[in-house]
Amino acid sequence: MRYLLVDVGSTYTKLNLLDTEKIEVIGSSQSYTTVNSDVRVGFYKALEKLKAKCKLEYDEFLGCSSASGGLKVVVVGFSKNLTTYACKTASLSSGARILKEYYYELTSKDLDEIENLKPDILLLCGGTNGGNTYNIIFNAKAIAKKNYSFPVVCCGNESANNCIRDIFDKSNIKYVFTENVMPTTNVVNYIPLRKVIAEIFISTITKAKGIDALSKKCKIFLPTPIAVQNAISTYGKVNDIRLLSIDIGGATTDIHSIGKSYWGDENIIAPEIDEPYEKRTVEGDMGMRYSATALYESLGDQVFKNLGYTDAKKRCQERFDNTDFMPTDLEEEKFDQILGYLAAKTALSRHIGKLKKIPTSTRYIYKQSGKDLRRAKEFLATGGVLINSKNPSLILKSINDLDDSYLKPENPKFLLDKSYILSSVGLISKFEPEKAVKFLKKYLKEI
Repeated sequence: MRYLLVDVGSTYTKLNLLDTEKIEVIGSSQSYTTVNSDVRVGFYKALEKLKAKCKLEYDEFLGCSSASGGLKVVVVGFSKNLTTYACKTASLSSGARILKEYYYELTSKDLDEIENLKPDILLLCGGTNGGNTYNIIFNAKAIAKKNYSFPVVCCGNESANNCIRDIFDKSNIKYVFTENVMPTTNVVNYIPLRKVIAEIFISTITKAKGIDALSKKCKIFLPTPIAVQNAISTYGKVNDIRLLSIDIGGATTDIHSIGKSYWGDENIIAPEIDEPYEKRTVEGDMGMRYSATALYESLGDQVFKNLGYTDAKKRCQERFDNTDFMPTDLEEEKFDQILGYLAAKTALSRHIGKLKKIPTSTRYIYKQSGKDLRRAKEFLATGGVLINSKNPSLILKSINDLDDSYLKPENPKFLLDKSYILSSVGLISKFEPEKAVKFLKKYLKEI
């Protein structure tokens, strides 16, 4: 089977022609994404480049996109560390980008801020089934009075659903119900919410001019984060391994992990929430171009001075102002490496779980927070700064610089997506999972 695969990214539109019988990339090409006019212009430019390299024959056309910048989500919940956190985790695993989280009762200031944020979707959660209903009903009433134009997904205490339905039916709010994201304490039920968000994500993607027409030519058309997650998930399941992956992009740094959250080790107290087996986090302030200034502001000037850069603010601003910036000398290449290293280390520190040492009268015990990834055997990596780097291991080994309180992988194998095929493989994994894994085994390069 031959597949033509397109990934319409925020910066580049990438094409791959794959043969699953030969497990071979027949040809690849890319062109700048023309999101401001019509994405089909960039697509056809990339297609002409591909035709110049190989004979364009294929059986299926599959696609994915992140051209709209991702699904923008606001989360409204009860407690920060339980239901709201569960809702946020489920959203990120669906390819969404969290704009802001709100806890407890919404204030008039909160409601105005949400309106100004203009999210694509508002997630309303709170309470385990049969538990507290006051908070979620209070917030539903407040939301109904604002008559927001964006849809609300209700994924909280199901005991409140009938009351919330009555409230929203008396307003102009568009809403949908799905299962409670935390039906019982400490258990995240993310799959039903993930399906609902993915459906909304697809409709949001097609708002970019030309995407709707292009997507109709494809057998399937997915959000790019979902395609990448499919590739990583399939790779982990078929090989029966725990793993970690990183994608350092122009706007965000995304981390995926496959594996149990808590292993029940002696002297380690379980975390409050059992995190998803397939977990994704997105760091919107850790990007190489669109978020370069946010990266600088998040980490502070002293971090860069410690690395020998007194002009880091200027360099980051230049990359933010010119998102197609390419290093022209060794010094600029080195600074990109530094940005990649810092983005990777920071994003990994926010994804990987930690242990807190607690003294008792006879010994020390440890309280776990987050996900235990010590058993992850492989670390997959993609993103322009890594693929174009002369020494990508310097960036990836930032994970080794996390202190010993982190539950980080122990001596993982580093694998680089040098051919930029993760999203393509994720698309074909829906039809030929074993063949998809064979592609990754062949084209991921150990570093």
